[in-house]
Order: sequence, then structure tokens, then C-alpha cells
Amino acid sequence: MDASTHEKTLLYVRNQLAQANDRLRFYTIDSLGKTYPKRTKAVTFERYIEEYQTLGAENRWITLVGLRGVGKTTLMAQVYLTLQCEQNHKLYISLDEATEVAGLQLEDILTVYEEVLGSVFEKLEKPVYLFIDEVQYGSKWAAILKSIYDRSKKVFICITGSTALSIQEDADLSRRTIIEKLYPLSFSEHLFLKEQKPLPGDLSLKLQQSMFTALTGEELYTKLKELQQEVTTYWLGIDRLAIDKYIQYATLPFTLTLTSDAAIYPRIQQTLHKIISTDITNLKKFDTNTLGKISNILYAVASADAVSLRKLSEMFSLATDTLIDIFTACSKAELLIRVYPFGTHYAQVRKPSKYLFLSSAYRSMFFHLVGSQVGYDRYKGALLEDIVGLYLYRLFSESIEVAITYDSSEESADFILSIHGKTIPLEIGFGQKGYRQLANTMKRIKSPYGMVISPSNTLGISEDRNMVSIPLELFLLLV
Repeated sequence: MDASTHEKTLLYVRNQLAQANDRLRFYTIDSLGKTYPKRTKAVTFERYIEEYQTLGAENRWITLVGLRGVGKTTLMAQVYLTLQCEQNHKLYISLDEATEVAGLQLEDILTVYEEVLGSVFEKLEKPVYLFIDEVQYGSKWAAILKSIYDRSKKVFICITGSTALSIQEDADLSRRTIIEKLYPLSFSEHLFLKEQKPLPGDLSLKLQQSMFTALTGEELYTKLKELQQEVTTYWLGIDRLAIDKYIQYATLPFTLTLTSDAAIYPRIQQTLHKIISTDITNLKKFDTNTLGKISNILYAVASADAVSLRKLSEMFSLATDTLIDIFTACSKAELLIRVYPFGTHYAQVRKPSKYLFLSSAYRSMFFHLVGSQVGYDRYKGALLEDIVGLYLYRLFSESIEVAITYDSSEESADFILSIHGKTIPLEIGFGQKGYRQLANTMKRIKSPYGMVISPSNTLGISEDRNMVSIPLELFLLLV
């Protein structure tokens, strides 16, 4: 690097070392100065560091991935501030700021940081901790960090990125780093961050085992009945309107600090714009005309039960292959979850897929900005379907033995979960939900039992004892 770039980079590194504590503390406290509680992933991160410090563990490169807006920077800030070491032995870099604003390169920053330390990484006597946020903004970040990781065991690396698949697809990288995925908030996580109300004991695990390992509807109902008192006790003192707010936008933790819809939805819209303009374009290069249509395509997805590529192609004058690339990029960025129709591979290709928003806040944003309260009443069933999709995705997306599909037939269940050698259909919705649609799917796919999930339902079982009605208040405590 030339002398001017060196001087600029040196000033940046010194400022980061001097000001990082104060800057990152902003992410960890609310408007009243109260410290946010830590999510489970923060504790996991800190355990990796502790094991490295005390046991010399080889797990010294941790990658936190997830949809933009789910709290990766806040979690990294909490870990950084908790870490006890000499101040100049931990360096925080926000690569979007460093590259987009300051015009600096990661390689130059780390070279200058070695000068500040007075030692190249290979000759360090004490550990150094690199915290690199929004790593996808660096053009050669993977090669640079792999080199440093291989050169010195005295370097511990923590990075965040918005796309897990791009990291997992790099074989050299994935064998060096441990990937931890951060999801949009579950309801219990939301309540813990907002009111510091933890979920008791192993209630979530017991609910999961009851709902997905039962052999019959009778067994499922009996197990849930045994847990009902624990569920009721947890809900004491909780405003039931919290469920509506959670479904509409509170899966995104940054909404906790905002007090009105007028502030919340424009912020969600800004985050979506950043996903489209940065995360999606990092995954796939689209021309300006196509890029400008993605937001409208997502609105069309928000309004539809299933996505017909043919209809979208006609509507937006885009080739089917281009639409496939858009949906693939949105799925890789974890903005959307693709749910295939149940059946053979041929049937899955021939019939339209259903796309859910990993965070229902994005679907809600579309309807809030263009609709009304009537719109919310009309589409809140779709928001609830997003929530159930998020829960199933959190529980099973990393398991190759579980498939999440839907029944493409008319008058049928919203999800089919293929797990433990059986198929379990789930019907989702507001209002008093009956068993009719569930029964139609169960007859077609020969399920041992099925579930109906609704805020209006109480825990109950059908006359033939193979369909169980589950209140939303119970389902929301699964994770």
C-alpha cells in the first residue's frame, strides 16, 4: 500500500482500538441505558473463547450467520465487551463501514494491525481476537482469514455474515470454521429480551418430544395434557396482545427499541432494501432492471399462497430462469423459505412451491405500507403460517432426515412434516379451526395423526382420536 493509504489505515486501526468499547456498547443497551440480556448463542460464543483460553481448544474460528436484522452485530458486541484481554489484543472491524465508507481493504487493515501489535501474527506470544462484522463486504476476506488462521494458533477469529450457504459451499473454509446460525426470534426469546422472562426448565424440549415423537394422536394429546399446567403458568401475567405484535414484527430484535408502527415498518423496509441491494447481489449479479423488480416480486409472494413462475414471468416480463435465480438468492440470504409440494420429485417440479418469509415482519411490512387494518385481518393467517414455518425451519432445517412440505391439493393442510418414518400434517390459521382440511390430507397421505394450530383453539382431540387441536400459546413455546 502507498504512504497515504498506510496513514489512513493506521488512523482507522488506532481509532477502532480506542473507541470500539464505546461504539459497541451502543448495541448492547436500550434507550434507558439498561443492558440487553444475552441470547443463548452469545453464551455459546463465549464458551468457545473460554475453551480456547483455558484448554487451548482448536475451535478458534467462529462464524455467525443469519438473515440481516436478526441481531448478529448485537451478539458480537456483547461477546467483544465481555472478553477480558489487553485492549489492543482485540480488534473489531465492521467491513461495510471499512470498505464502503472509509474505502479500506481488509488485508491492509490486518497488515497495519500487526504493526500496531509490534509483531506479525506468526510470532505472537499472547492471543489476539479478531471480530469482523458483515464479512461479505470484503472481496477476498475468505482467503485472507484462512491464511491468518493457518499461520498462527494465537489468533482467534469471530466473523458475521448474512449468507450461510456461501460459506458452507467453500470446502476449505467450512472445515476451518464452526458455523453458528442465528434465527429470527422465537416468541420466548422475544419475551426474554423484552421482559427478562425465561422459559422454565426443559419445557421446550418436552413439547418437541411430545409433538414429534408420539406414535398416535391419543399419545400426543395425553402428553400435551400433562404439560398444559406448565404452559399455563408461564403465560400468567403476559399480555395476550403480545402475540399479535410478535406475529407482525417482533421476530426482528431491533423492533424492541422502537415504539410505534410509524417507526418500525420504515426500518424494516430499509433492512429489506439492504438485503436486496447487498446480500442478494453478493450471491447473484442481476442487471439494474431486474434488481428493481425484486421488491415487487416479493410483494407478489406475500400476497400468494403458492408461487407460479409462469404467472410471475408474465407479470414482471422476466424469464423463468431469472425468477428461479431470484428465489434461489432470496432463499440463500434466508429471506425466504422454499416449501416444496409433497410427493415425488416429478410432482415437486411440476407443481408450484410455496415461499414463506423467514421473518413474518417482512410480509407484514408489505401489507402495512400498502394496506390497512382490514388488510391485517385478511392476511394475518399468512403471517401465522410464516411463524410456524420459522419454528419448523429452526427445528429441522439442518436435519437431512426431516422434510418440510405442503399439500398442494385443494382444501388441504398447510404443512406436511416427514419425520421419524411418519408424515404429520399441520393446519394453521386464525379463528376456530376445525379438522376438515387436516382430515383431507391425512386421508391422502395416510398419516398416523395430525395437528391443528390456532390462537382460538383449546387443547382437544377429534372423535376418531387421531387429530389434535393445539392452542397457539402452546405451540409458541416449542423453541
